[in-house]
Amino acid sequence: MVNPTTRVALVAILAFGLSQLGGSCDDDFNDDKYNLLAVEFADGVFVTVGEDYSTANSVGGERFTLQATACCKSHNAIMFGDGTWVAAGAEGVIFTSTDTATWFIQFLSTYRTIRGAAYGPGIGIGAGTYVLVGDDGRVFSSTNAGAWAREDSGTGEDFHDVVFADAQFVAVGTAGAVITSPDGIVWTAQDSGSSQDLLGIGWGNGLYVAVGSQSVILTSPDAVTWTAQTSPVPNNLNDVAYSDIEGLYVVVGRHGVILSSPDGVDFTRRDSRTSRRLDGVTYGNGVFTVVGKKETILNSTDGIDWN
Repeated sequence: MVNPTTRVALVAILAFGLSQLGGSCDDDFNDDKYNLLAVEFADGVFVTVGEDYSTANSVGGERFTLQATACCKSHNAIMFGDGTWVAAGAEGVIFTSTDTATWFIQFLSTYRTIRGAAYGPGIGIGAGTYVLVGDDGRVFSSTNAGAWAREDSGTGEDFHDVVFADAQFVAVGTAGAVITSPDGIVWTAQDSGSSQDLLGIGWGNGLYVAVGSQSVILTSPDAVTWTAQTSPVPNNLNDVAYSDIEGLYVVVGRHGVILSSPDGVDFTRRDSRTSRRLDGVTYGNGVFTVVGKKETILNSTDGIDWN
């Protein structure tokens, strides 16, 4: 863990809003299609992020309105907690917003790419904790989304995703890396039993599900002991989400792959009607929403039939 005195108060120096983009747009945003890399549902709204630091919002998860953009790098992760949205990506750049319309830019004390984000409610001193993870083992924590501390992950592996569930943060990354933390500050390495790159992690029904390269699927009840599951496809798998209402895990990946499973063990491929890479999936407001390459946006109410 770094010395608390190294915590840096970050000042928002630029604000991006819809009025600066020339009006709202539909799913296609504009003629230059962005690759959408992550999506989250919280506080009654869907938010997706991607290339050119793009952010867009939607109430129903079908038609999104572009809200912010800034050349020329990418947002890779999005999270919400305690009234604040945080989008993070290349070169340690993060955007924050309280309304998903106006976004303020901040800079972490790193030029490494941030790839995962999660919020743990009520685990800090009088507040929740925001956690960002990224390349070369970078981990940052904050209790206010404004002052960030770099934490010691104990590894130099690249981290691709992080989730907060069952009272702990769990981050996954290259070469099967898994680390866990109760507070986002002190981290412990776990043995996933895999050497494949882990690209996404989710939680539901008492089970962590991690997915990644070469179709790897790992499950664990505690993020300590992991079991390899069989994928029906050979493709890289990028993200996973769970719906308590549908009782279903949904996994997305390259070449339009969508898998579903009621138990995290037996997965079935579904017809996504696209061959484009799919990078993010979330569930909210009664619908699964998937985002991917060239502004691909897919929806399903049951995780089985997609449009």
